[in-house]
Amino acid sequence: MVTEQKNYVRSSFSEGVTKLGISILQTAKQPERIFQHGRYLGIPGSTKLQKECIERILATPKVKNLLANRPSQKWPDLEQMAAMPKGSLGWCVHRRLEKLGICFLVDQSQIPESQTDEEFAGTRAFRLHDIHHTILGLPITVAGEAAATAFYASTGSVPTDIGILSSWMLRGAFEPGERRLIWDAIGFGIAVGQKVPELFSPRWEEGWEKSITDWQDELGISELLKTSPFQEEFANIYGFNLK
Repeated sequence: MVTEQKNYVRSSFSEGVTKLGISILQTAKQPERIFQHGRYLGIPGSTKLQKECIERILATPKVKNLLANRPSQKWPDLEQMAAMPKGSLGWCVHRRLEKLGICFLVDQSQIPESQTDEEFAGTRAFRLHDIHHTILGLPITVAGEAAATAFYASTGSVPTDIGILSSWMLRGAFEPGERRLIWDAIGFGIAVGQKVPELFSPRWEEGWEKSITDWQDELGISELLKTSPFQEEFANIYGFNLK
C-alpha cells in the first residue's frame, strides 16, 4: 500500500513536470501563443515550495506594512489617466497601452472586496505588471518580458517566475537573431533586482500624478536605466529621453 502511494505521488509529479516542460518549449517556440501554450506554466504554483516563497515575500517588513494599510484597489480609468499631467505615471501607463492598441484595464468590478493577504497580493502583483513595464521602459516583446521576469525571478525566486523565464531563455534556440537582446534584457532585469529588492511595496496607487522620472529617482534606478537595452522606449512611447 505504501509502495503504491509512493508510486502514485512520483507518477503525478512526473506528469506535472512533463506538462511544464512542454509548455516551456512550446512558449519559447511560439511566444505569441503564450495563452495557449503556457497553460501549464502555472503548475509550480500549487507546490509547497511556491507557497513558502510567497510567504517569505509577504513577511518582509515593507510588504507587511503595505498589507497592514492596503492601498485602494480602485484605479483611475484610462480616460482619467489620459487627462493627468504629461509624463506622470498615470499618463504614461495610458500612453503605453494606447501605443499597444489596448483600450481596457482589469475589470475592477470582478475584484472581490474581501481578500486574504495572499489573494490581495496576487491580484495586485498581476495588475502592477503594467506599471513595472512603464517605470522600467520595457516593451511587450520576448526580450521585454524576459527583463521583467528576470527581475521577478532574481528577487523572489518564485518557481512560476523561474519556469516562465526558462521559456524566454530558450527562445534564442529557436530564433538565434533574438538571442543577444534577450540575454542583455535578462542581465538588465537582474541588475535592477540588485538595486531594488522588489517593486510590490511602493504605493503606486497614491502617486498616479507623480512623474515617472520622480518615481525612478525615488527608487534609485535613474542611472541604471541608462544601461537598459530598451532606452529608446522612453522616447518612442512617452516622448522624452532619460536625463
